[in-house]
Amino acid sequence: MRELLDRTDLNIIGLLQKDGRMPSSEIAKKTGVSEATVRYRLKKLIDGEFIQIVAAGNPIKLGFGIAANIGLYTDSLQIDDIIQELKKLERLSYIAQMTSDPTIELETFVESIDELHQLLSKIENIEGIQRIETTFIRRIIRERYDWGTPAHITVFEENASRANNNKGE
Repeated sequence: MRELLDRTDLNIIGLLQKDGRMPSSEIAKKTGVSEATVRYRLKKLIDGEFIQIVAAGNPIKLGFGIAANIGLYTDSLQIDDIIQELKKLERLSYIAQMTSDPTIELETFVESIDELHQLLSKIENIEGIQRIETTFIRRIIRERYDWGTPAHITVFEENASRANNNKGE
């Protein structure tokens, strides 16, 4: 069963989505809990892979002159093995299994066409890949990380809270 997040967890996530450098002391003030609680919750959120705290750089401004999406058409019986091999390729910033063709979508940022060629050569050699389609990203219009948290989590928490309150009646 998936671990549930409460309102405090969601508030911490929301604050960090707006400012990933916000100190624990400020998060504590804004959420109304102790700084120790914030540190504990952050560790739980990071260890549970609910969040990552990273510097999200702009790859183009950092010098990666080529941004590309790569679509893979694969043998569906080998999909798990293909994904395991793809996860070994450090240059892939995004790997997603899709519901239709292409069955896997990848994203990469590289410095040169030669580096892209080397990456594509490695991908081509993975058993079970039938076809590769590469498209270049002309420009990134929007890339955001502050999408919030799903409404159903909050609704679940509020319903659980009401149920607990009603038990005492």
